[in-house]
Amino acid sequence: MDEPTLPLKVGIGFAYVGGAFFLATGLLLSVRRGRLHPLLLVCLSAISFCWIEAPYDWAMYAQFPPAIPRMPSWWPLNVTWGGLPASVPPGYVAYFVLPAAIGAALGRRGGARFGGRRPNALLVVGLVVGCLWAFAFNGFLGAKLGVVHYGRVIEGLAIREGTKHQYPLYDSLAMGVQMMVFTYLLGRTDSRGRTVVEMWADSKAKSRLRASLLSVAAFVVIGHAVYLSVFAPHLATKLLGVVTVGPSEALFEGVPNQPL
Repeated sequence: MDEPTLPLKVGIGFAYVGGAFFLATGLLLSVRRGRLHPLLLVCLSAISFCWIEAPYDWAMYAQFPPAIPRMPSWWPLNVTWGGLPASVPPGYVAYFVLPAAIGAALGRRGGARFGGRRPNALLVVGLVVGCLWAFAFNGFLGAKLGVVHYGRVIEGLAIREGTKHQYPLYDSLAMGVQMMVFTYLLGRTDSRGRTVVEMWADSKAKSRLRASLLSVAAFVVIGHAVYLSVFAPHLATKLLGVVTVGPSEALFEGVPNQPL
């Protein structure tokens, strides 16, 4: 196995350290609160749908360096070309929760400062922060520095098009939508700090335990529904043969590119 590059080490470190940090923080806040904290609920949601990353990679022609450790073959729908990176499960927590937390903080301040409605502020800020985060993380740390390469893109919808450093801009929009929803779930709370999901769960359950279980289930379902909805267009363009632009040379030396 080749020696990991510095950007690759940074990406893997961010996945494990960031994922552990947000999970630990969510657990601590939950203990102090006496019930599951929204931060922990978002973390659990992110982990739950990380299995979709493998088919997402396949549809996006995303390919990772040979030096990166991989998940075992039993991973659900493990169709990432070369295998799904082992850092994906914790990385989903760090990747999605950080911009959502930033967006929630900015959305609350913006809504209070300018007298606008908090839901609208959270959605707008969440989408902007999410798109910028995905563009910086996937487009530069990823595609530009070699942590991930996209072998094929849709013509006219990518930067550095035709090179191995190309990056599909529609990926930023897809990830931005997911982070927008997480921003809303984190930031839209009542005077008791309950999210809209928790308020719904409390109205349906007669005990704190059942309400918590309902909240977890709802966050998982919402996370899956949004991620599958942003994945669907990528899958459709892949199956329709629209994703065709890319370099002819190998993205990583000694490793064949994912075929059309």
